[in-house]
Amino acid sequence: MKKHNNNKNLNSTRFPILFLLMVIGILGTIVSCEMEDDLPPPSAYVPPEPEPEPEPGEGCTFTTIVPELSEGIDFECGGPEVEFFGEIDGSFALEYVENPDPSGINTSETVVEYTQTPSVEPWAGLFFDLASKVDFTEMQTIKIKVYAPAADQIVLLKFEDSTDDSIAKEVQATTTVANEWEELSFVFSPSDTDKFDRMVLFFDFNGEKAAESVHYFDDIVMSEGGEVEEPGETGEPTVPASDPTIDPAEVISLFSDTYTNENVDTWRTDWSAATLEDIEIDGNAVKKYSELNFVGAEAVSSPIDATDMTHFRTDIWTADATEFRIKLVDFGADGAFDGGDDVEHELVFEAPAQQEWVTLDIPLSDFTGLTTRGHIAQLIFVGAPTGANTVYVDNVFFYNEAGISDTPTSGAPAPTVPEANVISVFSEAYTNVTDTDFNPNWGQATVVTQEDIAGNNTLKYENLNYQGTQFANPLDVSGMTMVHVDYWTPDSSALNLSLISTGPAETPYAFEITNGEWVSVDIPLTEFSDVVDLTDVIQLKFDGNGTIYLDNIYFYAPPPTEPTTAAATPTVAEADVISLFSNAYTDVSVDTWRTDWSVATLEDILVEGNDVKKYSDLNFVGIETVANPIDATEMTHFHTDVWTADATEIRIKLVDFGADGAYDGGDDVEHEITIANPEQGTWISLDIPLSDFTGLTTTANIAQLIYAGQPAGSMTVFVDNVYFHK
Repeated sequence: MKKHNNNKNLNSTRFPILFLLMVIGILGTIVSCEMEDDLPPPSAYVPPEPEPEPEPGEGCTFTTIVPELSEGIDFECGGPEVEFFGEIDGSFALEYVENPDPSGINTSETVVEYTQTPSVEPWAGLFFDLASKVDFTEMQTIKIKVYAPAADQIVLLKFEDSTDDSIAKEVQATTTVANEWEELSFVFSPSDTDKFDRMVLFFDFNGEKAAESVHYFDDIVMSEGGEVEEPGETGEPTVPASDPTIDPAEVISLFSDTYTNENVDTWRTDWSAATLEDIEIDGNAVKKYSELNFVGAEAVSSPIDATDMTHFRTDIWTADATEFRIKLVDFGADGAFDGGDDVEHELVFEAPAQQEWVTLDIPLSDFTGLTTRGHIAQLIFVGAPTGANTVYVDNVFFYNEAGISDTPTSGAPAPTVPEANVISVFSEAYTNVTDTDFNPNWGQATVVTQEDIAGNNTLKYENLNYQGTQFANPLDVSGMTMVHVDYWTPDSSALNLSLISTGPAETPYAFEITNGEWVSVDIPLTEFSDVVDLTDVIQLKFDGNGTIYLDNIYFYAPPPTEPTTAAATPTVAEADVISLFSNAYTDVSVDTWRTDWSVATLEDILVEGNDVKKYSDLNFVGIETVANPIDATEMTHFHTDVWTADATEIRIKLVDFGADGAYDGGDDVEHEITIANPEQGTWISLDIPLSDFTGLTTTANIAQLIYAGQPAGSMTVFVDNVYFHK
């Protein structure tokens, strides 16, 4: 029985195992079949074809961008929105295309193709705006890759302020190859930082434009290098601020030598954080605030009623302030600063120009919190860096703009440069170059007239945007060093002068603007010579805004301030001479060539090896021979050679002390000769008959010789060959 039972148990275990093996086999066959179905037969496999090369712009989504110049512009996947100008009867086209010559310095795929058809303006071009103002503090050179159809074409790069195109600077480069990529460089300077957010490009600037031309350009980048600007030296102003010209009847003055000032309690309150010093600059009173954090000036005892005034004005000069603030405070009718009816507002002037006088001419409406101004009792100046800046202040006043005339009431100052040193464009003081066109048709909106202003013929530019001056023949001004302009404007805020030579090339010079008075501007030609050929000046261009009166436009070389050659050697025989000072003769004894009562500085110098007396800051100077008076009884003439660059009058006095040898009013005699308008910049030989000294009745005891002149105290006279002769 047990054996049966065991056999039965063995049969039931074997069946499930066999069944499991069979199921696994079936599943394996199914999986194997599915895998075989996923693989193509060898004869059905086709390798994928390579993707075609993308066309220009197809390798990315090409978009219109507002570029950030510091990041560079490569035009591979984006370009700015461009505008054109100067089309006349022609047209322009700009496309992003395949590089026509991907070799050398430019192997990029996509470049800019710029096409100009015939009959566009010589100055035609394109411009686009940038994302922000350009920062030139670290990198001052702009580089552009250019592919031009010809060599010797001018490419002009101009930067502008997109909201004020009078704020601009142009730099040019010239192509050197045709149909080949080259990189052109345009150098700017750190002082151009944060001025420009628009780029303007001119290709074949001022070219013929008689046939269609195609230019390619690419990769606009900034790089290191450029103009190096040394920091300016700190110091004090050497000249005062310009005198205001506003009608005194329209002015309430707190501090100015030009007007009668109102009472001010203090120009430095005891709560101020600054040092105040009252100084003079060329005779003009000035407030000097040093270590300035803030300073209060108060007129609490006599508040200013500026209700009828429209503007607040002050002139400031600083060498180190990076910010300047002005606050006006009205104490209200109760005359106390108690928070009741007090009102106030502060204006901030960032980065004021340094090392020059700056006129802050502020509409009172700009002080927006100053809702009343009938009791202005406090004026506050604030400077930065805090406690470490110095500001000079002059001409602090309120005024009504009705006091500013729209027309100058006097003519421009008369020039004083000798005509031999001048090439004049427009001035009644000189002979002007002929056949100059003061209103060429450049498409400008400016209205040009010539008006008589106090007897002076004057140019008037009304509604100025830009205005050209075209010369009949190119001017060679390479022998000059300066260009001079006198301007007067009632309302302009911007005025620039450009010199233009064939090409043309131009660099604008920006004027500092003062309204309501004649301003004389002398500009070194070095401001233009980097890009302008001074031997070939074909045009001038003024641009700006408002109404401008112009006079005395001329190029000049300032006459020398010291002689470079010696005075002519005298030829009178020594036997007929009594010499006080001359290398040509033996001199008699002279006690002094500058008495202690003289107002002048004496310096003994050599000019071409010849001894010369130099008297500077001359009002008058005494020369004495008291110990050994000169007996000129037998002499007939007094001789001296003089040289001056600035004296408008020279006076010479001879004094005879008489037989007692003392200047006591007894037997003394004297007489003075005046030489009016002496020729400047050359030696003048004065050979004066003693009879012309009409009061000099005796000449036996001449003990004193005096030189004087005008302008007193601010002229220089060089003296040589001082002697009597017969």
